[in-house]
Amino acid sequence: MVTTRGFEVTWRTLARAVVCVLACVGAFSIVQAQQRAATTTLTAADRLEIRELLHRYMFVLDSCPDHNNGYDYADLYTEDGQFKGGPKGREALARAAGRTSDGGCKPIRHRGAMNQIHINVAPIIEPSPEGARGISYLMMIDGPTNEIYWNGWYEDVYARTPKGWRFKSRNHVGHTRAGVPSDLSSARALWEQEPTPAGSRSLVGKGALTEQAPLDLDPLRWLASGRPGN
Repeated sequence: MVTTRGFEVTWRTLARAVVCVLACVGAFSIVQAQQRAATTTLTAADRLEIRELLHRYMFVLDSCPDHNNGYDYADLYTEDGQFKGGPKGREALARAAGRTSDGGCKPIRHRGAMNQIHINVAPIIEPSPEGARGISYLMMIDGPTNEIYWNGWYEDVYARTPKGWRFKSRNHVGHTRAGVPSDLSSARALWEQEPTPAGSRSLVGKGALTEQAPLDLDPLRWLASGRPGN
């Protein structure tokens, strides 16, 4: 037979259980908030280090023979890093930096008359679950004719490693995807393969036309979207 006292014990037990559940939910929410804060906070030192990574990228890329024939460039990435959605790994990244099959470097990656220069402009860096994401414009200078031009932008994902901040991925959105006319884009691509003192504009109409791709997503919108970098 159930007594009044029995009902008292039941309700007290239920109340304690509810309080316990609410406490657990509250603690879990606090832990989640702390974890989010930990993954979405960049210190001034973090931002400075990432900016230096961007600057170092330019110097290393533009002088392949002085930087271990492409391998120093590869070391700016994580071990599974990739450029422009290409193959992952150190060898693939060294090739992306201009390393040739015989272990040398492409002519445009040598300091001198045919050197191609990359200049990151106006970087914006924001925290993300992966570590950080960023965008920057790309200005370029081709060879002795000093052709200076805008060639789109970079979309970057950065990760913190034991060696410091590194590129997890770097995607170059350029050429027709950034609005460059296909004939000029084709001429610049041809100059990179066969550099001449006259510069890329002298090659307009001499190479196969680059397909006029649709414009890519605006860089600031990409930064806010959380989309992958490649």
